Amino acid sequence: MNNTLIIKLTAFLTALLCMASCTVGGDDDNEYGKGMLEEGTIAPDFMIYTDNRPEGFALSSLRGQYVLIEFWASWCPDCQKETENMKQMYATYAPQGVVFVGVSFDTDRDQWQQYISENGLSWIQFSELKPWKESSISTAYNVRWIPTLYLIDKDGRVVLGTVSVAEMSSRLAALGLSGQ
Repeated sequence: MNNTLIIKLTAFLTALLCMASCTVGGDDDNEYGKGMLEEGTIAPDFMIYTDNRPEGFALSSLRGQYVLIEFWASWCPDCQKETENMKQMYATYAPQGVVFVGVSFDTDRDQWQQYISENGLSWIQFSELKPWKESSISTAYNVRWIPTLYLIDKDGRVVLGTVSVAEMSSRLAALGLSGQ
C-alpha cells in the first residue's frame, strides 16, 4: 500500500470511530433515547466543581429552580451539531430562571475549555475529566447517548429526559417558559 492510501484509510477510520463514539457500550440506534430516568424520579444528586466554585456545590442546592442538565463532550459530532441550538435555548430560557448545567465527558481539560470558550457556552460547565464509562454521574442518569438532556423541576424531580434538543425546547415552551 502506498502512503497516501494508508493516510486516507486512517483518516476515514478515525472519522468513523468519532461518529460511533457518541454511543456508550456499543448501543445501536434501536436503543437511541431509551432507558432515560422516568418523569417524577428524584434527580440523582452530584457535586459540581467549577473555576468560580472550586469548593463545589450540590445539584440539589439548585432546588427551587428549573435545572436543565446537558450531558455532552467537545469531541462528539452530535453535540457539536446542537451547540447553536443549546445556545439559543439558553438565551431564551435562562432569563426565565432556568439554570443550565453542562456535564462534559471530555478527558482533556484544554480541549474541553477551548470548545467552551470558542463557542461561547456561558452556562455552568463541569467535567470530572473521566471517560464516560468511569463517570458515576453518567451511570446515575443512565446516559447512553450524547447529547442527553434532563429537565429537573423546582422540587428536584425529572420532568423530561431526552436526546432531542428540540423536544426539550418544546417542553420548556409548554411549561410557559417561553422567554417572551
